[in-house]
Amino acid sequence: MLKGRELVTTGGQRLRIIHPGWANGGGGPDFHHAVIALNGKGLLKGDVEIHVNSSQWRNHGHHRDSGYNGVILHVVMWHDKDVPTMLQNGDSVPVLSLESYLELFSQSMGRLYDLGEWEEPCHDLQARLGVAAVGELLDGAGDERFGLKVAHFRRGLAVKGGDQVLYEGLMRALGYSRNKESFQELAYRLPLTALQEIASGESGHRRGLVLGKALLSGAGLVPCSKGIDPRCEAEWHLSGLRPCNRPQLRIAGAGYLLARYIEKGLVPGVLKLVRCADLRRGYKILEHGMMVTGNGAKSALIGWGRAREIALNVVLPFSFAWGEMESQPVLREHTLELYRNYPKLEENQVTRQMQRQLFGEEGTTVVNSARRQQGLIHLYHHYCLIGDCLNCPLGSE
Repeated sequence: MLKGRELVTTGGQRLRIIHPGWANGGGGPDFHHAVIALNGKGLLKGDVEIHVNSSQWRNHGHHRDSGYNGVILHVVMWHDKDVPTMLQNGDSVPVLSLESYLELFSQSMGRLYDLGEWEEPCHDLQARLGVAAVGELLDGAGDERFGLKVAHFRRGLAVKGGDQVLYEGLMRALGYSRNKESFQELAYRLPLTALQEIASGESGHRRGLVLGKALLSGAGLVPCSKGIDPRCEAEWHLSGLRPCNRPQLRIAGAGYLLARYIEKGLVPGVLKLVRCADLRRGYKILEHGMMVTGNGAKSALIGWGRAREIALNVVLPFSFAWGEMESQPVLREHTLELYRNYPKLEENQVTRQMQRQLFGEEGTTVVNSARRQQGLIHLYHHYCLIGDCLNCPLGSE
């Protein structure tokens, strides 16, 4: 509908929508992961907020809400107040008024929320190529994503010890999308060698408790009589998270997870899981090795879903990189087969939206493995997000 057209903002900037983003079903901006170009310059990536009138931005208090600091475009039907759309951090956001483009919409205002519903060139993929060919394309894309993760760990292993590299990877995975950098920064600030010293002399349940407290202290998230230090709280995204995803809980879980392997070494302990995992059901060994349950908590500190993500996105690519660096071809090949045989994970926003984009509401049985889900994520990040349909492998016959 508006994709590819040169539009004009209320401030006179030339605007082109590369990707409208995907509808957000929760709190916060209406669309996430949008991509736009302003005045023919570089691409901007972020959120889009939609209102009927531009004055609703302030009426709804978005100018005071840091959760809207990622907004890159304010889309309205009518620009009823000639004041800039200001973010909480002091930046301003371009406003696109659709009043001038009403002929592009069908009948009702409800079409405004169809901004992200246009059909991409790949929407008829399965009918055009067939199930087998689509599966091969997704497998290839999944392998490319795995290869990029392997390369990341290979670069780390070239300059750091294996235990520290794996520790950083585990910590980043525990941070989810909103706190990944903060978790990784914590791993830099409090390296594994420091944690090993802290854990020396402790054993069993006590070791996990001590490590968790050390990590929480290093993160500045240990509450006191005055609450959490605002300077430290600013480094973490604490609002809008489900209780089980709060960083305090994940950091405590990291303490117990590290305590499980820290005495004999993180790399030997984790690679033992990989070597013991058979191709048919070995993924269960990997997931169990990453879970942290009990220890007095009301819910799992690291539950099954997060453990699966860690096994697939950290343990296996690290293991493959280690096999390369240490000239262990058997470990390398076994790891790759484990990855290619890994069953589907829970759907996330990207995999759900990509399947809808490619296969429509009726869905498909083609995406039947974690490898193919990883393929969807790879295609989204490397082609969809920059509107590069021309070079996308899904666009070729």
